[in-house]
Amino acid sequence: MLEDLRRTQSTTSSDIERDVREDRLPLSLLFSGKRGSSRLTGALELAFYLTGEEADYPYLRSSRIVYLAERDLRLETEASLSLFRRQRNDRSRRFLIKTVRKTLLQYHVSIASLYENKKSGVKLRDEEGRGDTLFSNAEAVDAIILSLEDEKSFTQERVDEICTELSARMKDDFFTLGKKSAGATIDEIRAVQDWLDEGIEEKCLILENPEDLTEGAKNSMLKLLEEPPEHTHIILLSARPDRLLPTILSRVRKYHFPELPEKVISTLIGEDLAIYGSYTSFDSFFFAEGSDEESRLAMEEAVSLYSEALLAGRMLTLEDETRIFSAIEKMHSYPYFRERISEVLENALRKGGNLKRVKKAWRSLNEAMFRADTYNMNIRLAFDAALREACCGE
Repeated sequence: MLEDLRRTQSTTSSDIERDVREDRLPLSLLFSGKRGSSRLTGALELAFYLTGEEADYPYLRSSRIVYLAERDLRLETEASLSLFRRQRNDRSRRFLIKTVRKTLLQYHVSIASLYENKKSGVKLRDEEGRGDTLFSNAEAVDAIILSLEDEKSFTQERVDEICTELSARMKDDFFTLGKKSAGATIDEIRAVQDWLDEGIEEKCLILENPEDLTEGAKNSMLKLLEEPPEHTHIILLSARPDRLLPTILSRVRKYHFPELPEKVISTLIGEDLAIYGSYTSFDSFFFAEGSDEESRLAMEEAVSLYSEALLAGRMLTLEDETRIFSAIEKMHSYPYFRERISEVLENALRKGGNLKRVKKAWRSLNEAMFRADTYNMNIRLAFDAALREACCGE
């Protein structure tokens, strides 16, 4: 039933499968865990099973499932395009299809009317004039991905053609539906609820990080949880369930997804894509495969400048601060940057030296990141706060 999830989260997978077999699975579920813990994999695999579209799971093609995402899928998408260009095999083809379809699941008919007049910014247009709106552009992307399901072998010229057009169409607004930031809105939740109320077929809503919703959106989500329509399944994905209201927690069955060890992550990447190496996280893999040499050098410079300032207990110059965070934002790689800074501090702790200074830097970073996670603080401001705290008393 949950074969993909069983590879990484055998205990959680067994718990869910047991509840399904014994008919004890409620309509509303909460999958808690950090990004990269396979919570989305589990939610998608379960959603396809519950809606009776299990056979379509490998390619994530469904009209009965809507995914309101918050995560940034740009770096993962760049990695999938890069691998397909280089490998040109069935493994990379499947990876590209599944990666792009995760974004396309957000382009659901239930919310189409909210964005029907919103321009996509895409300059490419085909003979039929598609590409004017967000949804027509998504349709063009889906048509390309659909063609990949049937094609099994490719010339390099054909691969380059596919990847070039996908890259041209999948600009920033493709991943956020043209919004300033990712995440479900109150209008989206209300529109999805109207869709869930229609018909009698099994449907599923996957909603990511409900703890970050606006108050209005949280209230709409709570109403949906209080009176879920028949034949409806709701799966919430939460990185910080402690930030959810007790009224929400009381209405969901909870499943926890522990953080995956590095060995499990590296083994999974090796099995799925025949790329063997040591990766501390999926973000580190996506960055390694999805960034060019210029981006990698910019990341190394950013990590070096910021970690040196944090360990020295000093603020960055305005020039350095602008260069660092402009590069990180351009690469859409804050999670990976955060991971790398933590690695630098861990190495400094192991090496010894000025332990008082290293421990203060470690404490300043972790406290700032904790507040960012707890209060949904702007991540750039959180890194700035960490430097300010590391400077205190110096």
